[in-house]
Amino acid sequence: MYIDKSELLRYLGYRGQQYDIDMEAKIDKAIEICLDKITPRSIVKKYELSHSPLSVIGAQLPLEGRDIAEHLKDCGGVYVIGATLGFEIEKTVGRLIKDDASLAVLVDSAGTCAIESYCDDICEELQSREEMKLTSRFSCGYGDFPLSLQPYFSSVLEMQKRIGVYVDSASFMMSPQKSVTAVVGISNSAAKQGADKSKRCDLKCANCGNINCQFRKV
Repeated sequence: MYIDKSELLRYLGYRGQQYDIDMEAKIDKAIEICLDKITPRSIVKKYELSHSPLSVIGAQLPLEGRDIAEHLKDCGGVYVIGATLGFEIEKTVGRLIKDDASLAVLVDSAGTCAIESYCDDICEELQSREEMKLTSRFSCGYGDFPLSLQPYFSSVLEMQKRIGVYVDSASFMMSPQKSVTAVVGISNSAAKQGADKSKRCDLKCANCGNINCQFRKV
């Protein structure tokens, strides 16, 4: 797991602005606190796909929307992923905000980077033992893939029971907050021989139709 400082600052709205040595030290402290307080846990399940219509064989997991269909158009299967950093990181942010709000914001941003990095690590591991090429991961809320499908992910992966992640039935948000669900397609093309199978999953923004998102990678 790796927390990139530039990525952390991007979540805070920085776009190349300079910052002083005190800010640098505070960022380092935030990253240290974050890495100390997270307890990463995950679940991964593998399924075959049907394309008439698009559906996961053997699981009640709707794949609605044009964007997910496009993302998986050349795939014969999927990995379904659930991951979390646990509750302690957000409890820590809650405690810090009373005494040092700026540090609390930095720790929270570091947590966002950490869950993304953790999911990248999971995808790298999957690709390292998968002969077929994997797509980047695709989550509810990307493009027109509805957030309302989140409870289906929770049910299929038994997230509450196995990794302690709860999904709110009204908002569809997950608790702990630093949690992610995603689909990774297993393409019908073999991974290139000699290629780096552990290339990080860094194309997530390119998969999302929300081009006006303030956090979009440039």
